[in-house]
Amino acid sequence: MDMGVSNAIIHKQTITQDQLSTLYWLNVLTGFLVFIAICLLSPLMTIFYKEAELTKLTILVGLTFLIQPFGQQFLVLWQKEMRFVEMAKIDVVTKFLSLVVSVGFARAGYGVYSLVYGTLSAVILQTALFFILGVKEHRPRMIFRRGEIDEFISFGLYQMGERTVNYFGSQIDVILIGKLLGTEALGVYNVAKQLSMRPAQIINPIITKVTFPAMAKVQNDIITLKRVYLKTINYLSSVNFLIYSIMIVLAPNLVFILFGDKWILAVPIVQILCIYGALRSTGNPIGSLLLAKGRANLGFYWNLGLLLYIPTVIAIASKWGVLGISWMLVFLSASLIIPSWYFLVKPLCGATFTEYHKPIITATLIAMLTIAIGHMLHNLFLSRFLTIGVELLVLTTITGLCNYIWNREFGIELYNMIQSNKRKQY
Repeated sequence: MDMGVSNAIIHKQTITQDQLSTLYWLNVLTGFLVFIAICLLSPLMTIFYKEAELTKLTILVGLTFLIQPFGQQFLVLWQKEMRFVEMAKIDVVTKFLSLVVSVGFARAGYGVYSLVYGTLSAVILQTALFFILGVKEHRPRMIFRRGEIDEFISFGLYQMGERTVNYFGSQIDVILIGKLLGTEALGVYNVAKQLSMRPAQIINPIITKVTFPAMAKVQNDIITLKRVYLKTINYLSSVNFLIYSIMIVLAPNLVFILFGDKWILAVPIVQILCIYGALRSTGNPIGSLLLAKGRANLGFYWNLGLLLYIPTVIAIASKWGVLGISWMLVFLSASLIIPSWYFLVKPLCGATFTEYHKPIITATLIAMLTIAIGHMLHNLFLSRFLTIGVELLVLTTITGLCNYIWNREFGIELYNMIQSNKRKQY
């Protein structure tokens, strides 16, 4: 939508008003062109999946590309300035509106269109708020000077290519399952994937949105850059592996409570994809490191290589059904940890093999201990809610102690945050 230039704005520390104005109108123009492309290509989705409603649904969701560009740059400038409290307030309000609108239309019988209307309402409100507040600080001028944004375009095209390739790479399993195994298998898999991917989708952006501009500010100080990056990996591994280990233990009860008995077949898929989600979450900060160093081209070539590799192995794994594809995703994520360190992390920030892998291995061992204890507790109680409550309390306590013993830096930071919040309350 933004030609990839949003992250270029964060990476580049000195930008003129003329450059910002030109980039603003470039975003608006790009959003319009993407919407036209969606309108032209949406019938192909209908043909591919043999679902007549997809054309109309895709075009409706595509309206977001016409709306969001008017507020996008203001959001990016706030992120660069680390104004996350203000951004969070707007995000909470817009997400709540989306929930209310979606539920309201669903109760009125609008079916899947309820989700579309909820999305559109959130985008309209978010764009309006960022525009109204942002234009007071930076008013885009009515100019378009192409020659002043060449470096942004070069950076942005690689970033846009990387995002596009990465998106299809992350969704290729859904595309192939729908085509090769049918919509019923896709339905079970999609429920499992949405549940298992949610923790990383919530937690990772919270941390990377802060660490990306922080790394961009110290991009030329390799020692500080390495320290920030390794701390990011440590925090993400510690938090995500904790949550995913608990989800693996609680998966049968979670699926039953959230979706009912008819989705019980999704339980083993949820458990496998939780392992995939935990491993995948460790690679996410590499994107922020690449952008902070202005090496969007490396990210593009890396993800392009993966896009050529992943569909082949997933198509082979489809012979063993959804479970086979799920285990293949775990294998792929595990097999990429060392190559991604060697080809991307090490050259950019100088992190050694031990420095990079130690927090991941530590988090993995703690997660395995958590899962083992959780399975011993699992059948002690008759009530599902009591089981979940007791296991959450016990497993959180155990992992907290383990982190304090074996991952002292994260354990102390977590303890200090809890104590700080307590003091604020009083």
